[in-house]
Amino acid sequence: MKKLIWMSVLAGSLLVTSLAAAAGLEIVYPADKTVVTKSNYLIIKGGDKPQLEAMVITINGVASDPIDISGADYRAAFGDLLILQPEFDAGKNQVEVKGYVAGKQVARATAVLFYQKDPMTAVPSGFVPFRMHTAEREAKCVGCHNMNPDKVEMRQTDPAKNPCASCHRRMLNRKYVHGPAGAMQCAACHSMQPKNGVKYTVSSDDAALCGGCHRQQEDRFARNKKLHGPVDAGLCLPCHDPHASDQPAQLVAKVNDLCLGCHEAIRGQVHAVQGLTGNSHPLEGRPDPSRPGRELSCAGCHDPHGGAVEQLFVQQKTSRFGLCAVCHQK
Repeated sequence: MKKLIWMSVLAGSLLVTSLAAAAGLEIVYPADKTVVTKSNYLIIKGGDKPQLEAMVITINGVASDPIDISGADYRAAFGDLLILQPEFDAGKNQVEVKGYVAGKQVARATAVLFYQKDPMTAVPSGFVPFRMHTAEREAKCVGCHNMNPDKVEMRQTDPAKNPCASCHRRMLNRKYVHGPAGAMQCAACHSMQPKNGVKYTVSSDDAALCGGCHRQQEDRFARNKKLHGPVDAGLCLPCHDPHASDQPAQLVAKVNDLCLGCHEAIRGQVHAVQGLTGNSHPLEGRPDPSRPGRELSCAGCHDPHGGAVEQLFVQQKTSRFGLCAVCHQK
């Protein structure tokens, strides 16, 4: 059974409402035929044609119990909005919302969205990235949210005062947080100037933007004779989350899981060297002699950014024997 957490009470600051305009049942986020990269919210606006008393949410055939939104206290706090935390499947998701009055279905809305859990996954044609900060969508939020903050407000480091935090603070509830995100300096990467009708876009994607601060890393990468594919293509986000992660270096997954996401053929095979017992060199679960405090992983032998040879051996090593000597010095 999919987890579908009722976020309306847990995240009251996320209220998105516009009580003045008459409208029917609508899936606000994610919208139909859009791509999302996080399974964070499902925002539904009940509308007042008619005023719904309950909703049933179905994602890929799995339906929730009826969710009551008719109470006076609920209406006073959240209007006609229902905010949930879904667990989308990677890939396409069929979302159906049914609205009820007096136990009878009176409204229905559907959306097909694509959850791009892995940034290297190709997006099917017909799907476009979801953009929340357009004039039309922001109009649904102005009843409770400051959708036009000035530069002073955007520089607020206190999440209680920064307008971005009212919706996006939860993404920072991770062990490792990117510096600008942790200080709520969203404008360091997101432009306040609209571009093609969309606010808070990034000035450039991946390496061109990241390199503005991480110039030392760029210089180090440039000294490599060989570069890892994503680095050579100027892509940082396939491996690093720009906001926060539970993994060091804000990796989007554990090192070996991340590497095997692309290098699937290595999984389950004898790798590096076969010992007398027939087993391969350990790839995890043991201390890494070359990196005190860390466990063995793919990154113990292969530099994830670049190296002197095709195998991207660490410390610019050019041979297997040279690589082995990093740890095996006797």
